[in-house]
Amino acid sequence: MQINVPKWLKKFAEANDEPLYLVGGYVRNALGGLPPSDIDIAGRKMSSDLVLPRGFFAATTYKRMGTALIKCRYMPDVEVEYTPFRTEVYEEGGAHTPIDVSFDADISEDAKRRDFTVNSIYYDIKNDRIIDYFDGIGDINRRIMRAYDPERVFSSDGLRLMRLVRIAAETGFGIDEETARVAKSKAHLLRDITPNRKRDELVKILYADEAYGIEDAHYRGLTLLRDYGFLPYVVPELADLDGLVQPSAYHKYDALEHTFRVVRNAPPEIRLAALFHDIGKAEAVRRTGKMHDHERIGAEMIPDILGEKGLKFPKKEVEKVQRLVRWHMYDKDRQTRRGKMLLFVARNSDITEELSALMTADSAGKGMGEAEPNRIKEFYDQLVQSGAPLGLRDLRVNGADMRELGYEDEQISRKLEELFTACVLDPSLNRHKKLMKMAEKRSE
Repeated sequence: MQINVPKWLKKFAEANDEPLYLVGGYVRNALGGLPPSDIDIAGRKMSSDLVLPRGFFAATTYKRMGTALIKCRYMPDVEVEYTPFRTEVYEEGGAHTPIDVSFDADISEDAKRRDFTVNSIYYDIKNDRIIDYFDGIGDINRRIMRAYDPERVFSSDGLRLMRLVRIAAETGFGIDEETARVAKSKAHLLRDITPNRKRDELVKILYADEAYGIEDAHYRGLTLLRDYGFLPYVVPELADLDGLVQPSAYHKYDALEHTFRVVRNAPPEIRLAALFHDIGKAEAVRRTGKMHDHERIGAEMIPDILGEKGLKFPKKEVEKVQRLVRWHMYDKDRQTRRGKMLLFVARNSDITEELSALMTADSAGKGMGEAEPNRIKEFYDQLVQSGAPLGLRDLRVNGADMRELGYEDEQISRKLEELFTACVLDPSLNRHKKLMKMAEKRSE
C-alpha cells in the first residue's frame, strides 16, 4: 500500500531521531483512494523538542494538549498539526475537553484515544511502515466507520457523534452496526457540547459533498443526524419539523424531509439558509393551526437559533439567512405587479441571486416534478439592463445634497428613499440635476 509523502515532510521526519507518524484522515484517504485531507502527524516527543528544518516554525501551540501547528516560511501553503502521544481522562457527559492529559503514552495507548479505526492507522514516515492496531485497513477496504470501543469513544467525547455522521457522509462509508447502536444511545451527550463546536460540525456536514466529491454527501449527513436522534440536541427547532405533514397538493414529503431535499438541491453558498428556510412552520402551526406566514415567523426565530444565544454564527451571516428566510416565498403566485417587483428586487439586489437559487431549490425539494421558475432573477436582469439604481449608493445625489436643499435628519433618508423609488421605476430620472430639481420642487 503506497502512501505518498511530500518531500518537505520526509525532510522534516529525517531531521528527527524519533519516528514521526502520519495519522488520521491523510492516511485513511490515501489507503481508501480519496483525495488528500489535512496533514496530521504524531510522535513521542513534545512539540517543543522537535527538530524543525530551516524555514519551519511552530505557528501556534496548545500547551495543555501538546499540539502545535507547524508552518514553513518558504512554503505558505504548508501546514501540519503535530500531536505528541498522549492519554486523556474525561468527566462523564462527553463534554469534549479532557480533565487530565498525560504525555507518557506509547503509540498503542495513543491509538486507543482516537475516534474511529479508519483514523487510527499510523504511517512511519522515515521507515516507510504502517502500524494498524484495530484493523482500520480492513474497515477502509470494507468502507465502514467503526469505533474499536464505541462506549469509550463516545462517552469520552460527545462531539464524536457528529464527527461519525460527518466523516461517514464525506467519505461515503457505511457505519458499523454496533457503533451505530451505541451512537444512537449516546445522543444525549451532545447536550454538553458547546454551540460553536456543534456549529462547526453542522457546517462541515452542509458542505460534505465538497470534501471528497461524494455525490449528495450533505443530504446523507443530514438524514443521519435525523435517523440517529441527534437533531434535538443540535437544532431542536429542526427536529420539530420531523413528521410535520404538509398539504399533499403541493408537497410530497413532510416538512423535515422537504427541508433536507431543498438543501440537497441548493448550491453551497445558500445551504445554511436552505436548512432553515421553513424553520417557522412548526411554530406557525402551534400558533394558528396552519403554516401560513411561516416565512415571517421563521425569520423572527433565526437570530435566537443562529446568533449569540444559539449556534453563534457571525452576525452578518445570521442577518443574511434571516432575510433569505423572510423573503423565500415572495411572489410565490407570480402575481406581484411589475413596479412592486422592480422595487423589491432593487432593495434586495445584494441577495438576489441567492434568493432566486433558494426559491428554485425550494420548489425542487417539494418532490412534485420540475422546479417552478421564479421571477427574481428575471427582474434583476431588467434592472441591470435599464441602468436603474440597485441601492441608494447608485443614486446621483446623496445626503450632503439633501442637506444643501434644507433637509434634516430623518427627512434626508425619507427623501433619498423617495428619489430611489422614482429612479427604479424610471431610470432616466437618475441624473444629478433632475434629482436636485425633483427634491427642490417637492420641498417647497
